[in-house]
Amino acid sequence: MRSASSQRSFNRIGAGVLGSSPRFLSYQAGESPLHRLDARTKLIGTVVIVADALAAAVPRGMIVMYALGLLVGLSAVHLLPALWRTLRPLLVLVVLFGILITVITPGKPLAHVWILVPSRDGLDLAIRLGLQSLLIIYTTSLLTLTTPPLAVAHGLEWALGFLEKVHFPIRDVISMVAIGLTFVPLLIEETRKVILAQRARGADLGMNALLDENAMAALLIPLLLANLRRGEELAESMESRLYGSGERTSMRERRFGRLDALAAAILLCFTVINLLVSFFL
Repeated sequence: MRSASSQRSFNRIGAGVLGSSPRFLSYQAGESPLHRLDARTKLIGTVVIVADALAAAVPRGMIVMYALGLLVGLSAVHLLPALWRTLRPLLVLVVLFGILITVITPGKPLAHVWILVPSRDGLDLAIRLGLQSLLIIYTTSLLTLTTPPLAVAHGLEWALGFLEKVHFPIRDVISMVAIGLTFVPLLIEETRKVILAQRARGADLGMNALLDENAMAALLIPLLLANLRRGEELAESMESRLYGSGERTSMRERRFGRLDALAAAILLCFTVINLLVSFFL
């Protein structure tokens, strides 16, 4: 019989794995200024920030863009701790990728470490790409955290609707994007549940154990069955709503407001400043 202390430990582990923190990059309801922005404004703003980040010079342009990123984050400050916990592992990948770029990029050598020769040009490139990657991931993550998937789909349909004139199935593509935005967090959550359940049954699902075919079967088969069931339910739901039988309408009429105009003005100011300090000053 399980003791009280082990039961409390098991519950604490389960809470940490299953849900005390928000799902991975899934929509989190709120009333922050960033939540109240129209989805089209956030979508256009994300595209502009990504373009600005790619065009920004180091270090002056990056300082301007990170100041904008900080301002955007402060408009939904309650999401920043959860966002940090989610994106923290990506910092390791960015650092490793930066080290690789520093070593393989030719240029003026900084040092000689055995057969490795890191270069100054590689270091500059690694810093630039690392800063750009972090800002892009941070901005797009805030978009998915503060915007429902259907709102993102409507924004994409508004922005790319002109492709229908050339008979491109943009609505079907956007529907797949919306389903992906909804199901990826659910898939990650389902994986956590399966791992917790299998460990409770005594299965070894550590990193080394996942190389074993039996351990992989214990993880993949429940995931496959769960997602097949969820996909079948989604298909039945879409058929019952006559999806694809005619033009889709929206229950809510979306309009740009004063907050959207203010956000556009701030974004325009930062973009102009970024271009000035990156190319003219």
